[in-house]
Amino acid sequence: PNTDNMKLIIFAAFMAFAAARPQLEEEPVAIIREESDPIDGANFRHEFEADNGISQSMVGSADESGAQVMSGSYSFPLPDGTIATFNWVADALGFRVESPLLPVAPEAEHPIPAHAQEQIDFANAQQAAGLAWDEA
Repeated sequence: PNTDNMKLIIFAAFMAFAAARPQLEEEPVAIIREESDPIDGANFRHEFEADNGISQSMVGSADESGAQVMSGSYSFPLPDGTIATFNWVADALGFRVESPLLPVAPEAEHPIPAHAQEQIDFANAQQAAGLAWDEA
């Protein structure tokens, strides 16, 4: 009998908690501009802009080897009213994004010691000569 009362109290508490949570009403976002070219092999183009300040554009093509290459940008408004813009590229080198808003690694506090630089240069010279370490 006590476990039934406890279950009822816990259930009532969860219901009260759920009813008390703030109700967020989301306004619909209208697309005010959208343009695209039909996909033709690796080639395509798509752009859109929404009335809330969000925009995106991307283009695709093939590189010399026939591999897919894509690039584009996206932007959105920040709470302070400025616009955040990110430019990106996806190709054989991977996915890369550029923006002044992204963090940048700090500069090294200390220069590379001479003995370490010698080893780095030696390894680079071996690699340039076609030698590879197979971890065997």
